[in-house]
Amino acid sequence: MVSKQGRQEGPIDPEDGPLAVFAIGLRRLREECGHPTYRALATLSAKVGSPYSDTTFSTAARGHTPPSRAVVLAYVRACLAYAKADEQKVTRSLAEWAVRWEALDAALDPTPPAEPDETPDPAHRPQAGPPVAEAGVSDQSGGLPTNRQSVAHRIRGRRGVMAILGGVAVLAGIGFGVRYIGAPGSATAESGPHAGPSQMAPLPAAAPSAATPPAPGMGDDSRCGRLRYVNGLAWSPCTQVDTKKLDFAVWLSNTGKKPVTVKIKMAYVQAGTAYDCPGRWGTGVQVEIAPGATMTSPEKVCAVDKLPATAFQAKAWVSAPGETSWGYREMSQTVHIQADDVTAIWADEA
Repeated sequence: MVSKQGRQEGPIDPEDGPLAVFAIGLRRLREECGHPTYRALATLSAKVGSPYSDTTFSTAARGHTPPSRAVVLAYVRACLAYAKADEQKVTRSLAEWAVRWEALDAALDPTPPAEPDETPDPAHRPQAGPPVAEAGVSDQSGGLPTNRQSVAHRIRGRRGVMAILGGVAVLAGIGFGVRYIGAPGSATAESGPHAGPSQMAPLPAAAPSAATPPAPGMGDDSRCGRLRYVNGLAWSPCTQVDTKKLDFAVWLSNTGKKPVTVKIKMAYVQAGTAYDCPGRWGTGVQVEIAPGATMTSPEKVCAVDKLPATAFQAKAWVSAPGETSWGYREMSQTVHIQADDVTAIWADEA
């Protein structure tokens, strides 16, 4: 089988971790199937009922950001369609890659230990709903096992419940309390979008403090990443899409009884390449969150124009002020801007 050679891909070092090893596996599969171009895979994915762009597939095999389960299975099915594999091999391969993806997802999402003074009362823990199947996957699985809850499905089931709770919280009016102290090591202070002396931002009526933080979010057409914790403070990077731009932010919630100070650094990923956010939010801003307060970083401090056929993610680091390194980074869910430059499809909608 003859294929046109695409642009040369950059090397991946397997020592970089499980995401790098996973991407190497995706590249190897494409080579074994005859090395189709990503454009050819995009065309084939539409024919087999799971359309994705060539940018989405090339990003999945780049090893910079974890692809969604739906993208991985669509990539595998498109490769096998190019190689004209029989349905039995397709079924086996899809099952194998579903397990690989779950292992990757678990490796990239270690459950953070509960803070000793922030452990929720078991009687008040929200109950996760049933596993939510990923749209467009069950009918493409070719006989994938359906009698076990995968790690990914359990996570998505909880996210669905939390998204509903988040909408209720927004309607109820969550309190925002934050002190922008300035970049770590800098005497300059910020309060919202305007520079000035450190002061508490005006607060609406604050919601009662609770051991379990509300669901992260930025409002309409937004998605956030997994919850992370620093000194009892919950945080998550978020992406919001409007008519012309994408806004990247960090969501934070202090359910404790004492103020918590953290330092925040923000970036975003565009078509698989990471870029620092402009200004101090891209190098490091120190923030104090009041007890019981929930907030997001100021609007438009990190925003970019929508580009057609391009994938985007927010990327953030939150750590304690005294730490010498930024520690673990977290990323929001991927959003794919379609070729019409209008439609936005999130990874959980694919």
